[in-house]
Amino acid sequence: MIGANTAMGPIGILLAGPLLPRLIGNIGSRRIVYFVAIILIVALLAMKLAPSIWWWFPLRLIFGIAAGTLFTVSEAWVLTFSSDGNRGRIMGLYTSVLAVTFSVGPLIIPWTGIDGWTPWLIAIVCILVALLPLAFVKVSDDAFKQEKHGSFFRFVRRAPLLLFAVCAATLFDNVFISFFTIFGLRNGVELDVASRILGFGIIGNVVLFYPMGWLADHWSRRGVVILTACSTIVLSLSLIWLINTPFIWITVVLLSASAFGVYVVALTTMGDTFKGPDVVAGSAAFAAMWGVGGLVGPPIAGIAIDTFGINAMPVTLASFYVILLIGLIRNRGHLVRQPVHG
Repeated sequence: MIGANTAMGPIGILLAGPLLPRLIGNIGSRRIVYFVAIILIVALLAMKLAPSIWWWFPLRLIFGIAAGTLFTVSEAWVLTFSSDGNRGRIMGLYTSVLAVTFSVGPLIIPWTGIDGWTPWLIAIVCILVALLPLAFVKVSDDAFKQEKHGSFFRFVRRAPLLLFAVCAATLFDNVFISFFTIFGLRNGVELDVASRILGFGIIGNVVLFYPMGWLADHWSRRGVVILTACSTIVLSLSLIWLINTPFIWITVVLLSASAFGVYVVALTTMGDTFKGPDVVAGSAAFAAMWGVGGLVGPPIAGIAIDTFGINAMPVTLASFYVILLIGLIRNRGHLVRQPVHG
């Protein structure tokens, strides 16, 4: 029941993706953001007031659609209004902020509890606060309004390796969060220690994304993505031998940063390569990859663990990036084979 309900969010993100480029082109990104913010607030209120858990299935589906839309628009804005010279650093900062918000959310629940209105009202206030900058900043949709709307499926055909890079990061995220604590427990680590190690890994995302973006701007996008993919493979496998040593703390920090460093470079590469409405299509496709990761990542790892034992978890993490590295080698290190404009 819990797993099926949780899956509704990723399914909603997947369903929204193909529709967003045309909707944003016709309606405008600013209006879309206001509209989905209202949907998110209404969905939260409805989940709180729902008389039965069965109502949560359609409500979480709707919430996933709206949240995926919000991510798509925000990424399209950031990519469009950054320049080729600073895009790596901007995307590093953007993903660092995302990491902070993802980590703060779960910390609120122990403080508020799950009963009453407090956690729901905090979530609603967060959405309203996120809308405040739009009251003071003018956002132009000129870059998105062209005669030809960006096509979600055309983008998928143009940049399969770029999308797999995002997919690898989302698969890693879902598997690591779902199974690291279990991995620690079965290797003799106490539950509270394993949980703290997992939380400590977020530091890597917050602190190291901007330096990775700087490196991508000043050195090489291709070099950074190859470096982070290789590092993720090595660090993932090292968990097997380091889980019971003090080195596990810094290993998890570096592993988390390198795994998501691929996502930072993927975002930067999309902004470099695709322009106008194709950025919206690409952002929608990126959001859809989060849906894919949420749906298939934990089952893949679960089957591997049941078949080969708990050490299959880090091997599964490494395998995602081995596939990415093979694709990079075949593509001469480029996430997109040829620049595509317009």
